[in-house]
Amino acid sequence: MKLRIAVFLVFPLLVISACSRSDTPQVNVNFNYLFNSGNHSVKVEQGRVIITNDTGNHAVITQQGTLTIEGNSVAVSPRAKRDLLQYVQTTQEIRQQGMDVAKHAGSFAMGIVGDVFSGLFSGKSEQDIERNANHSAAEFKQSVLPICESVQKLIQVQDAVVVEVAAFKPYAVIEDKDASDCMQGVNSKD
Repeated sequence: MKLRIAVFLVFPLLVISACSRSDTPQVNVNFNYLFNSGNHSVKVEQGRVIITNDTGNHAVITQQGTLTIEGNSVAVSPRAKRDLLQYVQTTQEIRQQGMDVAKHAGSFAMGIVGDVFSGLFSGKSEQDIERNANHSAAEFKQSVLPICESVQKLIQVQDAVVVEVAAFKPYAVIEDKDASDCMQGVNSKD
């Protein structure tokens, strides 16, 4: 049964949280890597965005809108610089959105576990308990929607940079599939 599996998987969070010294569950996740798929990644580090393409080469975009590829500075037009600044800003938005969701993940998990145990002890049917848990999960998944929208925005900015700076094309590693996978995950019934 899905309910038993969900309780089994979420129960360790309850134990970890109970052992915590604070009243609020803490979630410690490394949000430096925004995307990490196969050989390529997008990483935010000290305000810079470090992009690794499929061949292992690196491009770095700074908070000032400068671009270096494999350690070499790349001259960019004012428009490209604006797009690069937008790229950095959007990656930082995604990172912050991810941290915000993670802060609420512990509370969400604790809430579902509490609801499940409350339902079990009050004699609710398994279907009622599962329906309530699925409703809570659906609400939580909606909190991820702004991240999916920001990923779509990042793809648009990335594509604009490619138009302005041809050398950036191998570093356009975020695909439309990444955004559609995100949206599909938010909208799935599972």
